[in-house]
Amino acid sequence: MHSRKKLLAAALTTTVGIIGFAAPAHANTSQGFVAGSGAVTDDFGDEGTVSKSSHTRSGATGLWQYILWADGAKESDGSTFDASDIDCDFGPNTEYATKDWQRRYGLGADGVVGTGTFGRADNKLAQVGDLGEGQIRVRYNGSVHTFDMIRNGYNSGLNSYGYFSAGSYAFYRYSSAPGDCV
Repeated sequence: MHSRKKLLAAALTTTVGIIGFAAPAHANTSQGFVAGSGAVTDDFGDEGTVSKSSHTRSGATGLWQYILWADGAKESDGSTFDASDIDCDFGPNTEYATKDWQRRYGLGADGVVGTGTFGRADNKLAQVGDLGEGQIRVRYNGSVHTFDMIRNGYNSGLNSYGYFSAGSYAFYRYSSAPGDCV
């Protein structure tokens, strides 16, 4: 009986150790941009935080604002978050719309976009095209609008999310937003 307890304890320790050392599926803020790998429907669940105090002005915030727009989140005045609200700045309007979005999807409405909120959003991602050379087109299927992004693994293997602007690829970065935002 004593040896069975030791065997069970060893098996449990090994299992916990394996689970504890599992690597994340893809990137987060350490790479500096929104990224993913494998199936697109789990790409955002390990992303960094965007909020009024974290990555406040960034391409990642702009991506989140596109999600708010696509899902028709409500602003504090009751109007719908629209394309003109996408400015890559996580201000009071974005915070309010984020809380509305979180309530709608059964999440804690704290106005902070962390792994739970980003992770819920990635359920609406779908691969809609293969652009070749490691690039795929990914669509966010919002309840009101859709928008497309590029997941770029070309020559880098980093699978960064981004968009084309002025003929070149731009990342959804966690650092300052590019001049033209998104």
